[in-house]
Amino acid sequence: MENGRVRPILLLSFLIVILSSCCTSGFAASAKETRDQTTALADSGVYSRVVIYPCDFQGTVRDAATGAPIKGASVTFVKEDRSKSWTASTSESGRYRQELPEGRYSYIATHCDYIMVSSASPLEVKAPYTKRVRGAGGIVREITITSEKSRTVDISMNARPTTVLLVTTSLLTSSAELDSAINRYAETVSRKDGLAASRVVLDSEECRAAYGVRLSDPRSWQEIRDVLEAITDRTGPCYIILLGGPEVLPVPQVVTVSGSPWYLPADGWYIDFDENGVVDEGFSISRMPDVARGSSAVAAALESASDVHEAGGFGMVPEMLLSTRCWASPPAGLGDACRDDASTCGNCYATPPYGVCDECERRAEMFDQMSRSNYIFIMGHGSPVSFATNDHTAIFNLENVADVDLSGHPLISGWVSCNTGQLYADRPSFATELLRAGVAAFLARTTDQGTPAYFADKFEPYIKGESPSGRYRLGDALNELMREVILRKGDSERRITMQLCMYGDPTLKRVRYELPATGMIVAATPFSGVS
Repeated sequence: MENGRVRPILLLSFLIVILSSCCTSGFAASAKETRDQTTALADSGVYSRVVIYPCDFQGTVRDAATGAPIKGASVTFVKEDRSKSWTASTSESGRYRQELPEGRYSYIATHCDYIMVSSASPLEVKAPYTKRVRGAGGIVREITITSEKSRTVDISMNARPTTVLLVTTSLLTSSAELDSAINRYAETVSRKDGLAASRVVLDSEECRAAYGVRLSDPRSWQEIRDVLEAITDRTGPCYIILLGGPEVLPVPQVVTVSGSPWYLPADGWYIDFDENGVVDEGFSISRMPDVARGSSAVAAALESASDVHEAGGFGMVPEMLLSTRCWASPPAGLGDACRDDASTCGNCYATPPYGVCDECERRAEMFDQMSRSNYIFIMGHGSPVSFATNDHTAIFNLENVADVDLSGHPLISGWVSCNTGQLYADRPSFATELLRAGVAAFLARTTDQGTPAYFADKFEPYIKGESPSGRYRLGDALNELMREVILRKGDSERRITMQLCMYGDPTLKRVRYELPATGMIVAATPFSGVS
């Protein structure tokens, strides 16, 4: 009886030992296979991990000329597929450090007082990984590589240019008024901002004597670009202000990018010297236009710019937004802060009742508010002579410029609206008449391609002084963001980026301190940012 019980127990024990041995050896084999697969992946440069280990870039940003550390610079790392980006700001010592996942990245360094720097090729960081190494005697060991998870990237940045070229041709009508405005502008920007402005008549012998080149055909925009490139080879990066309308200096219309013709009228092509569809680093361009070959609007724009420089910059308070609907998401409206039926909401005024349509009973109130505003943003369908709602109800037309007092030199933005930046050769447009009336600058676009979202999000903070990188000049904000959009988003954004344009002086900057729009005397509040 006892032997009958012992025999099954021994058999069961024997089976358990055998199964345990099989499972253990199977698990060991499986574990070895997994290690081998992981090692093979590591050796091939392919990694598969459940845990994402942090990598980092770090370094110091310095002034290229002096070696001094730059505080408040923004250093952005963009994934190679442009799906995501990470940004760090530099400390008092110019240091930065940014943690991010492993991968390949390009970088962009920005600061309001320095020319943007971007990487020429991607940089790579790798999380710790295991690698098999064959040593002495053929012994294979596994080691963990950690040295590639961090990279030091030190960056040198060049200061913004101080050269301003007032570029025109002999086709611009000469006048004592124009000469006086140019002389005053050059003296004012030198005294107030340390800028050196000079007139350059491209098809003159004076141009040949000064820069070794002279324009032969004033109607060829390609030759004008070539001449400008030769001039800037001597001056270095600079601000370029085109004096005159399309009859004096043509607006580039059809260009070839990557072998394909594009219709995209824009002055930005003049500073795309390498012809890659992106404005070049360190350059900024704008225009002070007039009708045909006239120069009175040019002189008026120069006088306005001198006034603004004399005052220490332009104001942005009070601010006014003319919109088709105030409840629309920014920048078209103020979003959820406004009721759907609100005719006014904060600084937003909806059409109707504001506007110039037949049913717009608050037209006079709108004109009065525009006359008292320092920053006017107009949102709606556009043309060179009209802003309107989706159903083509008129918000503001070219003839209404005469109904508003713009002698206080406000800044007007129309870059959300289609075609408002286009110029006519032989008749007025918003660009000519707003500057003639005293507007400091008019920001617009020349086609119906849409506005880059990144530009729409960042442009106002850049010029208001609410950017981590500080308070930008108008031209620096415009042209740098045009480059940054492409670097962040890729070639698909080239068309909608190049159409952005500016009329007025690109060297203008917001005043450092400004009273809030309360009607009360209060202490001036400094802007956020570093300068």
